[in-house]
Amino acid sequence: SPMSDIGLPKDTDLVYLAGGYPELYMKELSNNTSMHDSIKEYCENGGRLLAECGGMMYLCENIFDIKGNKFPMVGLLNQDASMENMKLHLGYRRIMYENKEYRGHEFHYSQIINSKEKNIVGDIFTARDTEIDTKIFKYNNVLASYIHFYWGEKSILDLWK
Repeated sequence: SPMSDIGLPKDTDLVYLAGGYPELYMKELSNNTSMHDSIKEYCENGGRLLAECGGMMYLCENIFDIKGNKFPMVGLLNQDASMENMKLHLGYRRIMYENKEYRGHEFHYSQIINSKEKNIVGDIFTARDTEIDTKIFKYNNVLASYIHFYWGEKSILDLWK
């Protein structure tokens, strides 16, 4: 299919994988292996990438649908995302990362499973200042999380300063 041979442009400075609903397009996302390879190569060579929520799920080894069917994804993060046993995670978040404060929100029904990720950075708090177990995963110049960052006060590029 035409989607199966799409990759990143050669002169990419930053990749932003925003949130969304990857569970609605799992077959298409899974089949686009040239994009998987392109993203992996970019990240392995120091490319900057921010993946939020559905974008983070896309970077996982697999996404499991609500019935437990497995769809291979990019495989940059050593973990899976699952739509099984859906539970709402919702709220405003305060993020402390490298001595800087960021704001954002979390809204998802999926969960991370089978995680073997060790490089976890930052601390995340609710609007009532309670620390929560939502993670920010770091790999080279890649940051990935369920958090949707608010960029009204800071530039996205501040994450790499």
